[in-house]
Amino acid sequence: MARHDVVSALRPLCEQILARRGLESVEFVFTGDEGLRVLRLTVDRVDGGVGIDELAEVSEEISRALDMNDPIEGRYTLEVSSAGLDRPLVKPQDYVRFSGREVKVRCDAPVEGRKNFQGVLQASNADSFVLRALDETFEIPYTAVARTRLVVDWAEELKGGHS
Repeated sequence: MARHDVVSALRPLCEQILARRGLESVEFVFTGDEGLRVLRLTVDRVDGGVGIDELAEVSEEISRALDMNDPIEGRYTLEVSSAGLDRPLVKPQDYVRFSGREVKVRCDAPVEGRKNFQGVLQASNADSFVLRALDETFEIPYTAVARTRLVVDWAEELKGGHS
């Protein structure tokens, strides 16, 4: 089964389990070849992070469900991890949710002659988002983005605040 087909087949099952626990799927990836294949789920909670004990519990529950409903032939490793403080933004809804936050963006294709950006998310729509970087504003289409991550204000985090 092709990687895309594996993800399409397993995503609904895994997301149903996550939703029951108040978690969301941030990234859902199946990588590797016959010798070292990995099904990697990165999860988060809308109202806060995910603890190590909860990750272990959800990993065990997903593992049991996959044992019963598994379309993947052969061996693979299941990895369930927290998105972390510097979580990636993957879906257009993520850009809406984190509007006003600082992000780092790496693009596959140049946007206004650049591939790397850091600034504050100003707005977003179904096709692109607006980033304010110093004195410039950029509209970046999602199709140009390789990776977007939140920037963590460690001083604020260490004080117990949330950036």
